[in-house]
Amino acid sequence: MTNYIALDAGFGNTRLYGSRGSVVLQSLVATNGTQTVSQWAIGDLKKIKAQPILISSAHGDYYVGPGAHQAGRPVENLDLDRMTGPETKALLYGVLSQYKTPAAATLIIALPIALAQGPDGDRVKDQARALLVGDHTWQATIDGQRRRHRLTIDDVLVTSQPAGAMFDYLLSADGSMSADMAALRKTKTFGILSLGFNTIEMMIVDEGKMLPKSVSGDTFGVRRLLELLNADGAYSLGEIDTRLRAGKLDYTAALDRWSRDVLGQIEKHWDRTLQRRFASVYVVGGGAYLMRNALLTKFKDRLVIPDDPILSIARGCYKYTLHKYGG
Repeated sequence: MTNYIALDAGFGNTRLYGSRGSVVLQSLVATNGTQTVSQWAIGDLKKIKAQPILISSAHGDYYVGPGAHQAGRPVENLDLDRMTGPETKALLYGVLSQYKTPAAATLIIALPIALAQGPDGDRVKDQARALLVGDHTWQATIDGQRRRHRLTIDDVLVTSQPAGAMFDYLLSADGSMSADMAALRKTKTFGILSLGFNTIEMMIVDEGKMLPKSVSGDTFGVRRLLELLNADGAYSLGEIDTRLRAGKLDYTAALDRWSRDVLGQIEKHWDRTLQRRFASVYVVGGGAYLMRNALLTKFKDRLVIPDDPILSIARGCYKYTLHKYGG
């Protein structure tokens, strides 16, 4: 029986979902290049500071997760090519180190839909497979405990983040589709909106068909809100994100400005005639929490936010494997 593991490789969080549970890791990456300082010189900070995971492999040493940007030199490559680069592999190892990883698995990965647009779309899919298919060996140091891990990835299935959200919306936990959802897919029009860290991703499904003109992936994600909050550049984006998550920032004024930008992008890519047809709009990603009120004002009772918008895409990808392959 094939083991399927779903990965949502986001710029804000890296999410893993499979039959053995789920893992969410803040997508912070740093090189292990800072000088060593004896712990006695700064006191015992373990109880008050997040300890990042140290990943060691043939590709080098990386800190990943909360605290990474305090422990090493931040790596903040926000170009879309990061999705097929060493940062993605380090973060993958970080979440796998917290998952009961089988000896072998097939990985389904959700990538930003912008990577699928244009003439290089197929090349990106090939790059993702080349990066991930094969044997993987790494060591992970978590809370001072160093462990060796090994996984063979037999195959990689590639889909988009909006498609993963759609699967989560339409499919039940066992991969089946209820009669109500089957009717929605075949006879209604609905929107999928992913408000991620780096990108806003949109897709419309009309009577079972994706409308190509409605597909969009723009860099207007939560990152834009963080840049407004960090205008003086005093923090890395990862550090300001951590402060936002911890409730240490007053973001009211910046949120209003960013929300207007997001709503502007929706109007740009989703024409109003199509919006009037919507039976529902399914919204996922960390931005769903931040923009809930603005989205409620716009879409009213058609707005659907899942129980866990952070994990939704990875969960949807795993549901899809159950639906198509039986798990």
